[in-house]
Amino acid sequence: AKELHQWQIEEARKLEEAKLAGEAALAIAEMEKAKSKAAIEAAEAARRLAEIEAQKRMNAEMKAKKEAEEKKKVLDALANSEVRYRKYNIQEIEAATEFFSESLKIGEGGYGPVYKATLDHTAVAIKVLRPDAAQGRMQFQQE
Repeated sequence: AKELHQWQIEEARKLEEAKLAGEAALAIAEMEKAKSKAAIEAAEAARRLAEIEAQKRMNAEMKAKKEAEEKKKVLDALANSEVRYRKYNIQEIEAATEFFSESLKIGEGGYGPVYKATLDHTAVAIKVLRPDAAQGRMQFQQE
């Protein structure tokens, strides 16, 4: 009876150890499952971010390609035409000179003030004919 009782105590202890080991294994499995879920979510977020960046890059490339094509078309048109100049309207000139801002004034010529500006991505000097200019209007237009 004593041996049987000893054996029963030993089996109960082994059962308790197995139970604790099982609970520990379940806890480790739950932690690994949580880590796995976090890693999957992080990977998904990285994938979405990569897709967004790829889309932005494609859009930027398409925009740059379109701008390059437009620039090439303009340059080809200029190269193939006999006329090597373009006439600008007053709104374009006012915008380029910031409405004839004093900060863009670079000098005073025989006809009137001269302003620096940029038209069609080209640095230009814009001369303004004063009504009381000593030199004539025809000479101004020829220049």
